[in-house]
Amino acid sequence: MGEENDNPLTEEELSLAREGEKLIAAATADVQAPQSLREAIERDRARAAARARAPFWRRYGRGVLAVAGVAAAGLAAIAIVLPGDTDDEAPSLASVEAAAQLDPTQAAPPSIGGAPPVLDANVGALEYPDWEKSFGWEAVGRRDDDLSGRAVTTVFYRNPDGAQLGYAVVAGAPLAEDPAGRRVTRDGKSYNVARRGERTIVTWTQEGHTCLIAAPSAVPQSRLVDLAASRNV
Repeated sequence: MGEENDNPLTEEELSLAREGEKLIAAATADVQAPQSLREAIERDRARAAARARAPFWRRYGRGVLAVAGVAAAGLAAIAIVLPGDTDDEAPSLASVEAAAQLDPTQAAPPSIGGAPPVLDANVGALEYPDWEKSFGWEAVGRRDDDLSGRAVTTVFYRNPDGAQLGYAVVAGAPLAEDPAGRRVTRDGKSYNVARRGERTIVTWTQEGHTCLIAAPSAVPQSRLVDLAASRNV
């Protein structure tokens, strides 16, 4: 047999111990957060509830205003570059030259005959020539550009060797900029001929418009002047 506890608790001591456990449990259950913390929690709950009840524009007002500001700035930037909001400044000859070297965006205008024959394309009174029979250059495409508020129409031609040239005409009055290159006179009319790397540029005025041909430098310059002068009478 084992030895019994030498110091057993009396009934009174056991009762006191149980009562103490109850007091400790009650005290633990009644522990609350500090007053300042409880007040902060209540304030957060109140703010969250108010946000949930508030209209959309009040809940996200700052974000909406920020997006609206960005949108307004974007519209302002667009307005700056719209043709209607800019002065009608004449394009540079360099930009016209560049347009004449781009790819066509439309089919070639058809020939409508005449003597000499012309194509179904014009800028004001200036009609584009049909060079196929007389010079062997067939119309193969067209593009229309807006440069500094001016319409620029380019018709593209190709010869039997596969060389392609662009013949550009600027709408409106002739450009004031002096063309680069040497001046050539043909039948009393002046043409400026310039070399630009692998391209030859011929510039002249016809029917009150600036005209420009951009062609591969392999094409003889005299031949390009022939083309320019063929309808400039």
